[in-house]
Amino acid sequence: MRWLSLHIGGQRWAVELVSPRSKYLLVDGEPCDGVSHYDLCRICLNRDLPPQALEETLLHELLHAANHVAGASHVLDEALPKRAYDVEEHWVRTITPVLHRLLKDLGFRFPKGPSTDA
Repeated sequence: MRWLSLHIGGQRWAVELVSPRSKYLLVDGEPCDGVSHYDLCRICLNRDLPPQALEETLLHELLHAANHVAGASHVLDEALPKRAYDVEEHWVRTITPVLHRLLKDLGFRFPKGPSTDA
């Protein structure tokens, strides 16, 4: 289900909430809570995440997408051809909780996910 539509560096990206068993949440055959699909300009997130985890996963994937669109991933790949993916993932995992808290302290409000109330 499409949740958000936004621009990242001039590209229109969709954020979709999908089943935790969706093929769109698999990376190398392993399930994840969120995945950025660069070729589709789409971020897929596990729809069953609690609100705090959904916010952090959204921010995590937005950082991956921004790195890709800005060319930072390409720069890393040139500098560290065999380790670029791991270094970028480590950086995103490290900065996400810090940036999440900073944004909240500045008054930023993440979009609410769809209600799961019946």
